[in-house]
Amino acid sequence: MKNHIKVSPKNCVGCELCAISCSIYHEDQTREGAMRIRIKRQFPQRMDRPFQPEVCQSCDKPKCVEACPQSALVMDVEVGQVNLLQEKCDGCGECVEVCPFHAIWVDPLRNVAVKCDLCLGDPQCVKFCQFKAIESPFTT
Repeated sequence: MKNHIKVSPKNCVGCELCAISCSIYHEDQTREGAMRIRIKRQFPQRMDRPFQPEVCQSCDKPKCVEACPQSALVMDVEVGQVNLLQEKCDGCGECVEVCPFHAIWVDPLRNVAVKCDLCLGDPQCVKFCQFKAIESPFTT
């Protein structure tokens, strides 16, 4: 079983309520470096899909896990999710370079990587997305 936020870019209007709710949940503030989901703006090149939610897709063979020299990223095979152990992260950015989904980045304020952790089973971003551009893997 693979757990990740399901993305439907055609539904995204770029409001960023998902990213704001994520930042508040994790850091008690709205700050881009603290967000575990981002909205990439693709216009005018992609008028059919001007916004693209970027969030960890928990790859079957995650390159970020392989790239991390500190073993701060681990694949939980049982849950189907890549977990980040921030206490081990040294902010080197190797994981950022190899992520095919651009879904992991280094928080410049704390100098540690950040990525989606599914809010421990209750993804806040999904709660605030009125347009169903992102959906929880836990819904049936």
